[in-house]
Amino acid sequence: LPSAAMLRILLPLLVVVPALGSGNMNGKYSVASGDRSDVAFNDDYASKGHEYFDVWAPEIATHYGEVFWTDQGNQPLPEHIVKRFEGKVMAITGYEQDQVMVQPEGQPGQNPAADVSVPINWAYNHHYMAWMTGQHSELRKVPAAPGDHMAHGASTKWIAVDKPSAASRSDPSIPTSQWFSEGNGGESRKSFHGYPTGFAQLIESPTQWHITPMQIDTRNRDCGVKPADVKNCTKFVPGPEPRQARYGLGTPKDTNYSGILECPCNSRYGGDPTFYPNSKTKIAKHKYNLVGSGSCVAGQEVTTAAACFAAAPALGINASRFANQTVADPKMPPGCSIVTSSNGSAVVSFNTNGQGKCSSASQRAGAASSSVGVSIAIELDASDVYKNSQRGKYCSNNRAGLIKSFMMRDGSFDAAHEARRQCQQFCWDSKECWGCSVDCEKTPLVYGNPLAACQWNAIRSCGKQMDWSGSITGDITEKQAGGTAKITLSGPAAGWFGAGFNATRMADQPYTLIANASGVLEQKLGTCGSEAEHCPGDRLASSVKVLSNTVVNGVRRVVITRGLAGITKDHYSFNPFGDETIHFITAIGKSQVFEYHKAHGPAVVALTGSGSAACICDMGEVGQLCETGGVQCAEFVKHCMPAPFGDLATQKNPTCNSRQYAGGLNCCHHKRIMLDADQEIRPEILRYHMKFRFWFQEYKPASAGSKASHADLPRIYYQTEADAGEYDIPPAFRSPGHVIPGYPDWPLNKPTPGTTCTGNCPNGADCECTHTITYHWTVSNMRLVYAGGHCHAPSCLSIELYRNDTGTPKLLCRQLPKYGQGNFPVDKWDEAGYVALPPCLWSDDDPSLDDTQWLPANTPLVSIKKNRNTHLGHYGEMASWQMRGVFFPATPATFV
Repeated sequence: LPSAAMLRILLPLLVVVPALGSGNMNGKYSVASGDRSDVAFNDDYASKGHEYFDVWAPEIATHYGEVFWTDQGNQPLPEHIVKRFEGKVMAITGYEQDQVMVQPEGQPGQNPAADVSVPINWAYNHHYMAWMTGQHSELRKVPAAPGDHMAHGASTKWIAVDKPSAASRSDPSIPTSQWFSEGNGGESRKSFHGYPTGFAQLIESPTQWHITPMQIDTRNRDCGVKPADVKNCTKFVPGPEPRQARYGLGTPKDTNYSGILECPCNSRYGGDPTFYPNSKTKIAKHKYNLVGSGSCVAGQEVTTAAACFAAAPALGINASRFANQTVADPKMPPGCSIVTSSNGSAVVSFNTNGQGKCSSASQRAGAASSSVGVSIAIELDASDVYKNSQRGKYCSNNRAGLIKSFMMRDGSFDAAHEARRQCQQFCWDSKECWGCSVDCEKTPLVYGNPLAACQWNAIRSCGKQMDWSGSITGDITEKQAGGTAKITLSGPAAGWFGAGFNATRMADQPYTLIANASGVLEQKLGTCGSEAEHCPGDRLASSVKVLSNTVVNGVRRVVITRGLAGITKDHYSFNPFGDETIHFITAIGKSQVFEYHKAHGPAVVALTGSGSAACICDMGEVGQLCETGGVQCAEFVKHCMPAPFGDLATQKNPTCNSRQYAGGLNCCHHKRIMLDADQEIRPEILRYHMKFRFWFQEYKPASAGSKASHADLPRIYYQTEADAGEYDIPPAFRSPGHVIPGYPDWPLNKPTPGTTCTGNCPNGADCECTHTITYHWTVSNMRLVYAGGHCHAPSCLSIELYRNDTGTPKLLCRQLPKYGQGNFPVDKWDEAGYVALPPCLWSDDDPSLDDTQWLPANTPLVSIKKNRNTHLGHYGEMASWQMRGVFFPATPATFV
């Protein structure tokens, strides 16, 4: 018989007899493979002998402009399915999704023939996460990041975990749960969610399913919200929108989508002062940090006494009173500095003629409180983290075991101490470093002589201690396992409370201390991998000693000690040469059980040493997103990938921090109304249900002479927007008389970051502009079988995936969206301007598809995402790759 490659050539010449009708719930789908669109893949499940069952989620009920974004609990699978697959394995070969109004109202599944599909321009499916669990797994409810950033942070999250019984099954390699989130937004209903023959999502003994949808109500209430109203306003009629929607440019004539679906910030939350000067929904301020040694880097000096004196008390410095002074002292650090005393006082100095340096101390302390009543006090003692030799010693291995050298800047004793301090700081962070040894490569230094003849070397081992004429006490300094942190946490005694170290949001995955009536837990908050949703992560081994746990007047006060160095990489390590400013996230719970928080707020602790001068540096302007009136504020800085990995940092994309942020997930939480505070909330309620159809076959395990019927397809997930989770697509050019939220100072007639144009721009009729982002990463030892991109209407142009292991990028997958033409209600899923995204499929056995490609260790991949932005911009766009594949090479072809 001809090979698969030959069949691909012959296939277009064959006469294909269509099936008599389709068993698909949503009709015919389009599939891509490599650079080919609309390949002749058979997407009709029923024609291939697959079976299905339908499930409905509980009711969603919303007002116009309202966001529904929460879990809907565990729902049972049909009883006959549960019984049939008890002790057996189901091979889920695909699924379909819809959103439907049901009859009778509130009774889904009672009369499926009467289900009425809700158009996507009534209720926009921003995204969903769905799970299926079974006898040997369960879903656990966990908190998600407040003001989450990475595509699809939610207020709550569920994760599937194995029960103890999972390990005792006959084949523990079979999954006990599955997760469904491919093509999971507005594109979901007409995007294919199935796999080539021989591949499936396997699950043993399935019993229930679960969904967390994010839906945004965009149906103009003048058009009606009942099943009979699907015939009203079949051409989209926009409803009211907040002033910040569509970058403040207003609603275009004949628009086919609502600006609300892009989650614009507004006067209820996060709205920019350009549009809302009096709402206090975005508050800008300067951020200040302490520097314990050296000086502020260029451009970060505090330039006025007023700013200096205002900054110091707000830094969390452990002082009960502050005295301010303006001086012109060359011996002191320049600009703004602070010296604390053991009696609790602090002197803040603004120095107009400073030439000195900030000095670090081995014992430092600081304290702060958050807006939710959690207080943190820290005392660090680093006096024994290095063992210093007497003067006149050096290590015989100071060159043979060299890791890095730190040269003295001049011939002074201060320079000798500074070079050694730099070496110690480097060595503290290096696992291979034993300590530091003086090394004078030239003639021995005579101090006071302006020669820089000596250096301190970070070394792997000392060897013998050798004698020489001497430099300073600590010519050799050996790293020790010493140092102690004393931490006092206080908070409401009625529930748990906690503090996450070195974080401004849960997405930073911080080491966290959680206090309750039972003691103190150590936790690393984690990302669950579900498109930026975050969860409690992992319980860590205990490294703390509880000295006391007391309650006075309803406030619990817990005092603990632990070492400076974390016992694992997930335990926070205090830096005895840094950590002058530590940012915290804090939260309080409703009970003593650590679960979803009741309230949260940030805190900052600044550590200073008695008698030592610490510099106060201006880190620039930051912004807070707040509810109306400047309450319930949140501040964040995302880890936007810099070049050469990604583009968002280089483009200074507004999604990267709360100062520039203008729209997206952070402004679109559950139950929020995406309207301005002065806009009417209409009373009419839209009621509907999420509906899934799961297609399946019975799994047959491998036996002598035959392989298993299906290979399981684990999820493989990456974002072109990298760790940001979303990104903004600004208009190609600033319009006269307007500013661009996120780029307030952008000039006229200059393309915005990431934009390229053709034609006579910005005003010519032939002007066409495209916004592009890229991401570069590596993968190892996998074969892709399914790849679905995720982007939002109405500007998505393409998303492409390349492998680049030869230096010449080779296309793996090109996804070109198919836009609806508005043939509604004849085609109930053809809403104008909304997209379907044909996924890429690969198979070594199906002649309609490209062969799978083995991606060996460290294969470079490149994603390129393009959107149209000629006249309009878009908030909260996404560019993720939701893929599935296997982690074994292809087996040799079998010919018959």
